[in-house]
Amino acid sequence: MERNMDVTDYIYEIYKEKSFSLAAKKFFVSQPALSAMVKKVEMQLGVTLFDRSTSPITLTEAGKIYINSIEQMRSLKKRLHEELNDVGSLKMGNLVLSGENFVSSFIMPIVIMKFAEIYPGIKVELVESNSPDLRKLLLTDAIDLLIAHDFDQKLYSCEPLFDETVILAVPQKLEINKTLVDCALTLSDIKNGKHNHADCPTVNLCAFKDEEFLIMKKGNDMQRRAQILCENAGFAPNVRIYLDQLITSYNMACAGMGIAFVTDILVTKANGENCLYYKIKGDYTIRRMYIGYKKNRYISKACSAFIETAKAVFVKNLYK
Repeated sequence: MERNMDVTDYIYEIYKEKSFSLAAKKFFVSQPALSAMVKKVEMQLGVTLFDRSTSPITLTEAGKIYINSIEQMRSLKKRLHEELNDVGSLKMGNLVLSGENFVSSFIMPIVIMKFAEIYPGIKVELVESNSPDLRKLLLTDAIDLLIAHDFDQKLYSCEPLFDETVILAVPQKLEINKTLVDCALTLSDIKNGKHNHADCPTVNLCAFKDEEFLIMKKGNDMQRRAQILCENAGFAPNVRIYLDQLITSYNMACAGMGIAFVTDILVTKANGENCLYYKIKGDYTIRRMYIGYKKNRYISKACSAFIETAKAVFVKNLYK
C-alpha cells in the first residue's frame, strides 16, 4: 500500500477504473478490504457512492457530488503548491504535460529537453491518452498543459504554436500515381517545403475516388477534415479501415494498405518510406496546433515558462 494515501484517493481510483478489483490491484490491496473501506465511508456519509448493480459500476447522484468535490479539492491543493513554488522563482516545482499522440512521440521530447536545460529544478511528467480523454483531464487539473488542435474556447484558453498542412500520403505502388506524375512530391520535397510554394501543383481529390482510404475515427480533427475535403470533391471515401492515431494511419500508408490524410510535420518527423505525397486542392488543409489549459485557472510561472519555451523551440525545429 502506498504511503500518505487518503481514502478519497482510493474512491477516486475506483471511479476512474469503474471497477473495485482494478483499483485494488493498482494500490496492492485486496478487493474485500477496499470494498469495506468504501462501505465505511458510505455509512458515515449516509449515502451510497457507487451503483454496484451495473457493469461497469457507475456513480450514484451522491457519488457524482462526492467525486466533483474531490476534483475541486485537488485543484485547490494543486493551485496552492503552484503559488508556493512561484515564490521560489522556478527553482523547484512540477508540471504535468500531454500532447496528441504524434506530438508526444516526436515533438514534445525536444521541448522538454530544452525546458530541462533552462529549469532543471522543475520536474516534468508526460501523460499519454487519446485526445478526448486528455481534454477531460485538462478540465480536472490532472494535467497542466495540452498541445493539440481544436480547443473549445468556452472551456479552454490556448495559444498558437505552429501551422501544419494536410497532405495526401499515397503508396508508391498504386497505379494512380502514373497519371499524376507532375503533381507527385517526394519525402525530400516535403522536407524542403516545396509543397508550401505558391507554384506547387495541387491535385483534385476526385482523382482518388476509386482508391481505398485509411481514415481516422469520428471525433478526430483529421477525420472531420478528410470528410469535408472528400465531400467538397464530390465523393465519399472508400474506407479500408478506421484508426485512432495519425501516425498509425501514416505507417499503414507506407506499408501500402491505403491512402492517408497526414500532415507535412508528421511526414517530416516520421521519415516514412514507399509513399508519394500530394498537395490537396481545397479549403481545410491548414490546421493550427495550440498549447492549451483550462480557462480561468491559475497559470504558474512554470506553465508560463514552458509555453514560452515551446514557442521558441517549435519555430526553430519543425522542419529539422
